[in-house]
Amino acid sequence: MNLFKNIKQLNTRWVLVITLISVTWVNFNITRWQKGNIINYDVISYYSYLPAVFYEHDLSLSFLDDTINSTIEQRYYWPNIDANGNKIIKVGMGMAITYLPFFGAAHVYSKLFNETADGFSEPYHFAIQFASLFYFLIGLFYLLRILKMYYTKKVVFITSLSLIFGTNVLYYLTNGAGMAHPTDFALIAAFLYFTIKWYQNQTLKYAFAIGLVGGLITLIRPINILVFIIFFLCNVNSIKELTEKIKFLLHNYLHVILIIICGILIYLPQLIYWKWVSGNFFINSYVGEQFYFNNPHIIDGLFSFRKGWLIYTPIMGFSLIGFYYLRKNNKPFFTALLLFTILYLYIVFSWWCWWYGGSFGQRALIDIYPLLALPFAAFISHIQSSKKIIKQVIYSLIVLMILLNIFQTMQAKWNTIHFDSMTKEAYFDAFLRLTKNPEREKFLKHPDYEKAKQGIDEY
Repeated sequence: MNLFKNIKQLNTRWVLVITLISVTWVNFNITRWQKGNIINYDVISYYSYLPAVFYEHDLSLSFLDDTINSTIEQRYYWPNIDANGNKIIKVGMGMAITYLPFFGAAHVYSKLFNETADGFSEPYHFAIQFASLFYFLIGLFYLLRILKMYYTKKVVFITSLSLIFGTNVLYYLTNGAGMAHPTDFALIAAFLYFTIKWYQNQTLKYAFAIGLVGGLITLIRPINILVFIIFFLCNVNSIKELTEKIKFLLHNYLHVILIIICGILIYLPQLIYWKWVSGNFFINSYVGEQFYFNNPHIIDGLFSFRKGWLIYTPIMGFSLIGFYYLRKNNKPFFTALLLFTILYLYIVFSWWCWWYGGSFGQRALIDIYPLLALPFAAFISHIQSSKKIIKQVIYSLIVLMILLNIFQTMQAKWNTIHFDSMTKEAYFDAFLRLTKNPEREKFLKHPDYEKAKQGIDEY
């Protein structure tokens, strides 16, 4: 297609500019901060450390026992209660750490301009909305640098635009901004970049960066500790190479120790908080929630009309196909990425709520898009050397899938695509329909969350 013909003449950093302008334009049109619905749902749990510390000065959350303003306070704090009656913030403090500069800026602004400085007024919502875009742009910067190491400018441009505008990450930069996934995207992109640079040149600064970033990744979402598979198995595709890798890591044991220490240091405040509030350094703060590894919902997670990844983000099918070409053309990453992806999908879809509540598509997979960008780029690189007709077909599909994703993002905003109860009938009833059908309810199938928590079929 002519649309892609002259991409090689563009600087790939234009991707950053396009993303910044387009997402900012959308955000200023939807103005979610004026409605006060950014610090809401899961974001409440991520964020609540900050007002608890800097406004209430009480991480034990005992202030929730007060009857004064109890309705307002309960709206913004969703603690779990352990067996001893202690109130515990459900999630780790990783996202609160990333929010902190934006919280601080909003707090200063509120003080200077006589806004309510309680952590929940409009400036705080505004700050958290744009925190997602800020961190995502950092991750995109690192991802572009990674891709340019291995692929042409044209491949990098197509791959990056496809990931931004052809996947559900667009929703979580706009109507779902504030959630952890754009920040996880950024951190995993940075982790991959520092890993590659460390293998090219074993310096302490890269080891230090791997440890800090890896620790923060794990603190935000513990499942993402799996990214260390990439670090340990990069360049391993045989038993012989595995033996050589072990020798190499032992030779650089001081760096490995530094990585471990930095990761622990990032996690240390969380352990201290848990010890202080509950008496134990290690606790399960997700009270009543668990994985069911004997009953994973991988097929549902990938293909169901309720929340199938490849139903609502079909463009990522090219990434899965790309593993074949990654094995042929970028072999150092093949085994590590394949093993990582298989384990990640298995664990993610073993969670009791495999559809991840109210969301657009499979939001849990946004975190690993920087890793899946490599097989995606391998596929696009292969297409570059294919016959003209094949290129035209694939590029046409990419454009159509990007347009479909943008349209479905709008549908998700208007709840035309229901957040957790879609069926095949509901999907095709809503297909290319911007406003929801008043009779949509007859097509929906609402999951029973309490059954799912017990590992029972949620219908």
